[in-house]
Amino acid sequence: MMNQTIQHSFSMRDQYIIAQALVLGIQELDKVPGVMKEVSNILDMKYLLENQFGNFALVAQLTTGEANKILDKINTENEVN
Repeated sequence: MMNQTIQHSFSMRDQYIIAQALVLGIQELDKVPGVMKEVSNILDMKYLLENQFGNFALVAQLTTGEANKILDKINTENEVN
């Protein structure tokens, strides 16, 4: 029921942007070392991504993954040059 409310409150584009932000946020928060890592926030963000924005979770994960690969390639090429 709550998922339906979310979908009606946000446009499809809004849902995609929020899903993408959650994916990126999870990735960045997961990089924090040791006791400074906010595990509960990561778990809550994963829950939101999977349960409230699940329709766009896979697309957001794929697009951010591809963007990360491209950025890594650019950074690697810049280091060589």
